[in-house]
Amino acid sequence: MFAICFTDEAARDVRALPRGTRNSLRKALVKGLASDPVGRSTELRPPLEQFRSFHWRQYRVVFKLYPEAHVVAVVGLGERAAQSRWNVYRRLD
Repeated sequence: MFAICFTDEAARDVRALPRGTRNSLRKALVKGLASDPVGRSTELRPPLEQFRSFHWRQYRVVFKLYPEAHVVAVVGLGERAAQSRWNVYRRLD
């Protein structure tokens, strides 16, 4: 199992979600991402190749994987709409 941690900005993104959505997201992260972060996500292309993306419902969770430490560091969260995707990715670039 991988530990899941959040950057300050990602934590703000999560807090902006409705409470029920936050709880469901937490369960999805623990069930899916913590158990198999590589199999349940996709690699991003350059210049963000060090990040991965996990899709859940209408949301995109962008994270960096530290396999040696068994840590998934969530760095951003946004809606899966095309313009929202670029907003999340722009923050990381």
